[in-house]
Amino acid sequence: MRLTRPSVLAGSSSISYQRLYSSSRIIRENDVLFLRQKGTRGPKWRLTSPLRPDGRIRLGYGATINASDLIGRRLLDSVVDSSDRKVDIHEPTMGAYILNSERMATPIYPHHASFIVSLLDLNLSQPSEEDYDPETKEPPPPLEIFEAGTGMGSLTLYLARALNAANPAVPPILRDALCTARYKSQDHSLELSDEVQAAFDAYRSSRRAVLHTLDQNAKHSGGANKLVRQFRRSLYYPTVDFHVGSIGDYVASRLAETDEKPIFSHAILDLPSVEDYASPVIQALHPNGLLVVFAPSISQIARFQAWISKTKQPLRQERVIELDVSTTADGVLDTGGGKEWDVKTVVPRSDPEAIPVQVMRPKVGDRLSGGGFIGVYRRWPNEEAITQVESAGEEIISDTEGKVDSSEDIVSDTEETIDSEKTAEIESTKTE
Repeated sequence: MRLTRPSVLAGSSSISYQRLYSSSRIIRENDVLFLRQKGTRGPKWRLTSPLRPDGRIRLGYGATINASDLIGRRLLDSVVDSSDRKVDIHEPTMGAYILNSERMATPIYPHHASFIVSLLDLNLSQPSEEDYDPETKEPPPPLEIFEAGTGMGSLTLYLARALNAANPAVPPILRDALCTARYKSQDHSLELSDEVQAAFDAYRSSRRAVLHTLDQNAKHSGGANKLVRQFRRSLYYPTVDFHVGSIGDYVASRLAETDEKPIFSHAILDLPSVEDYASPVIQALHPNGLLVVFAPSISQIARFQAWISKTKQPLRQERVIELDVSTTADGVLDTGGGKEWDVKTVVPRSDPEAIPVQVMRPKVGDRLSGGGFIGVYRRWPNEEAITQVESAGEEIISDTEGKVDSSEDIVSDTEETIDSEKTAEIESTKTE
């Protein structure tokens, strides 16, 4: 809870003091809601499409509700559907939104996407805290992150949220236009009027952090575009540039624009046979930038590591992490990587007059999600990286030789012991 500042309102009789809560936001057109319908044995959840005044939302048990009955209300309000069941209005978290959205590809699950973003350790300044290059005295170029393998767009959405704070606010008129624009599958862009397109281009040129996400599958890219655009009325959409095509062609065109100078601060690859596509991405990665590789199998990480050593790529492995398998609460809510428990107070059915008791037990039978492996590699300057690879190889050989020498010493000591025992035995026989 927070109160409006008295100093701002002093002397203004037209504005009254008001308590502002996060739940007091009025639901608007184009919002996506998470409706909790009261059921016979348990609640049923339904993620809505963007609200339109003339829309109608289908719920469980054959019931429906008009979108116009939701627009203008507040979060946590309750309404009644066509079957007279109570429906509570919630706003979906990013995790719940992803888990309950339509899928065209297997997602990187929310708790894994959040973890991958944390590995990048992004600390971006706000637009009012403009940095300047000490040599040129000019603002630095935008921070650019490259994601190959857009898929459903779950990791794309988490990355966009992490980058969004560095960019200026999107004008409300532009944001509303992005929400309702039609996606053109021919050129993988939005159908915007000339005025709105000019405003969008102007905003894109002012960005200080950009996420480039690429997929070879046009349907996957279109589905991810929709996923990001419909979340919180296109809040993070302007931060993302969607691309369709091959990694080699896209990266080559970008490097040609910069005279082969690095472009990306970090890169994430969610691809089969990563080693077949990684070379141009590594070339376009700034020194000290991170390359994060996601793979379902540890053998894929090992194969990529072997390729790095064989081709002497300017990378150094920092971490290899196994991602945990998680459950989802009620099959619809992301648990953040933890194990879901059922904690509640109940009255025994056999004795309605009995004292309420507490039930605490882990939930079973819920949906399992996640798993896989993450490889984290840091980009080094080319010359230093080759030296590091060679020295690492020498160190391994040296350690091995040391172990062999120590083994020989043990054998030698053993032989001496045996010889001395034989000598003692012979001398004892002679004495007898």
